[in-house]
Amino acid sequence: MPRLFASNLVIVLLTIAMFGFFSLTADRFFSFSNVETLLIGYSFLAIVAVGQGLVIMARGIDLSVGSIVALAAMVLFDAIMIFDMSGLSAIALALVATTLAGALNGALIVYLRLQPFVATLATLAAYRGLVFAISGRQLFPELSSKAIRDPHVRWLGDFVEIEAWFGNIISLPWIPSSFFVLLIYCAMVSLLLWRTQWGLNLRTYGGNPEAAHLAGLNTKWLLISVYALCGFSAGLAGVILVGRFTTATEALGSGMELTAIAAAIIGGIGLQGGTGGVMGPVFGAFLLGIILIGLTLMGTSQFYQQILTGVILIAAVGYDRFVANKRAAK
Repeated sequence: MPRLFASNLVIVLLTIAMFGFFSLTADRFFSFSNVETLLIGYSFLAIVAVGQGLVIMARGIDLSVGSIVALAAMVLFDAIMIFDMSGLSAIALALVATTLAGALNGALIVYLRLQPFVATLATLAAYRGLVFAISGRQLFPELSSKAIRDPHVRWLGDFVEIEAWFGNIISLPWIPSSFFVLLIYCAMVSLLLWRTQWGLNLRTYGGNPEAAHLAGLNTKWLLISVYALCGFSAGLAGVILVGRFTTATEALGSGMELTAIAAAIIGGIGLQGGTGGVMGPVFGAFLLGIILIGLTLMGTSQFYQQILTGVILIAAVGYDRFVANKRAAK
């Protein structure tokens, strides 16, 4: 726990420092509208990063999360626009589908003994193909110009005016509903990770898989459940994005897997397994958001932003390896 606290403190201070830096150097960065943009643009990524962080804690990786985000969105879109399901029922169906998709990833790793990289690289392509196969926009072209109007779905992409909470005495930004979903989800995952036997088993397995197996832990069920929860996280992000855009596209979530991995590692999830928490990946996601939005406001090309994201990921992995080697030398 002291090591996790130190890791979280570092990422929090770094996030504050980068926010201060761009507030001084980038025009319009320090504004309520920019805070709203940051929260609505990266709350869903933080949710994906939390799920990815749990998988990395189990010494795995999930490259399919971007495709699972798109799968959730398309299932939700089809359920409402084609089958006239209610918003809540469609959301539940989308989350069940993505949880099963994540569980399938775990099953491929456990029962076929595939490497996580290979298994999830395969399902990245398979799930993306499935999205195109069930695309309501392709099957019924007239739906491409129609928006989802269900209030429960649209609420996920809406804002909450918090000024009214304080009697409109002070001016405050509108907070996106997705940010409150993120807070609730993080609280639930934190309880699961730190207050249940499942969380203890996960940290034990990540620290030493062989010892966990010899101790009698059901490691197969554990891995499948971790990947299932990662799929649920990606599905929740996909549902939020549908609420934001009021539609679903086949390319939704493309490339999100690498950004989520970067956020998790920057947030202190150790690649050696067994270390990390929930808040680190969240701050890692918002740190990336601060950097990318700040660079955009400074007029930096998107190509250079992608390069910088790669450099940040390399630096985070290098630092993780340095810390791991330092511990091993003790």
